[in-house]
Amino acid sequence: MDKLSIRREKYLGILFGFGVLLGSLPFPCFAQVNHSLVISQTNNTSFQNKRAIARIWHGRTLTSKANEYYDYLKEAGIKKIEAIPGNLGVQVFRRTTGNITEFTVISYWDSLDAIRKFAGNDIEKTRFLPRDKEYLLELEPNVKHFEVLLDDRK
Repeated sequence: MDKLSIRREKYLGILFGFGVLLGSLPFPCFAQVNHSLVISQTNNTSFQNKRAIARIWHGRTLTSKANEYYDYLKEAGIKKIEAIPGNLGVQVFRRTTGNITEFTVISYWDSLDAIRKFAGNDIEKTRFLPRDKEYLLELEPNVKHFEVLLDDRK
């Protein structure tokens, strides 16, 4: 092998190693969240310009307290969320496994400013209800936000 071939192999090896390194990094480090206007397809298959951000909260309670907590959640939390200008609606999911019941609440908003009306300036921080400590097994400190790209429920 001549010096040129050795040099080429060395640089190809370095380039390959760099590619492997980049490929092993978690994808979110390259992602940039842009809460801009998105085109959402609705269930009537027409396209509408629709901006929506989903705010997702999760909590767990004892199954023996689940019905009582759900009633409290609707009255003390969901009704207040739905009354805030900019709220586009709410969904509540429930899953029971043995003696633990999980709730996931997804609220939909037209902007980050609308979420701030509910959550304050730190929108990633969970906004607990006054009696959550009585019901929840742990108080998860953060919620998640996602852009709604497609809403195709029938």
